[in-house]
Amino acid sequence: MPFDTVDDIKSAIARVEQDMSELVTRWDEDFDLLTLVEYDAKKGYESYTSPAPKNYFKKILDGLNRAAVTIQIKLPEDTSESDRLNASTGELFLHGGLNAADRRLIKSDKPTLRRSMGFNMCLRGWFAVRALVYVPKGRDETVFDIMPWDPMHVTWEHGSEGLLWAAHKRMVTKAQALAEYGVESTEADIEVIDFWDVDNN
Repeated sequence: MPFDTVDDIKSAIARVEQDMSELVTRWDEDFDLLTLVEYDAKKGYESYTSPAPKNYFKKILDGLNRAAVTIQIKLPEDTSESDRLNASTGELFLHGGLNAADRRLIKSDKPTLRRSMGFNMCLRGWFAVRALVYVPKGRDETVFDIMPWDPMHVTWEHGSEGLLWAAHKRMVTKAQALAEYGVESTEADIEVIDFWDVDNN
């Protein structure tokens, strides 16, 4: 499916959002349980709002945040010592990349990658991230730009060979739109759609 215009992109997103509407409704209800929205048992019944779902959520999230992070590049038993050293260097590189990604997130006043992913796994049942690793033009430092996406605002489609496209919606302020995209707006809040297909972002 070609995406030649913004309307093509919005149309594809709207179609998938319609398919996901029941799941999004469930996520909304789950969020109400987490934030202890008062339960209404309707007329003639007493209501009680249980903190049990929130307590269970916090218990699982705490376990995820305390778990040790391990990265291991698997090698065959007959691997040479040189290849083992390269694999060890690769593991250190990945640890360094995750730390660099966390520094970028903290600098942007966002939770660390692990905390965001853990929160979404507990609340939504799964998680999504957009991961870019690149060297900016004119520089020699590798950038690890890993951004957690709330699954509630992510849409995508698969083909026979994998992901065809993915999109993420978010709201930004006028100042953020100007800083990130050089776009001036009269609106207080602007919706941004980050869209990827097999060829373009």
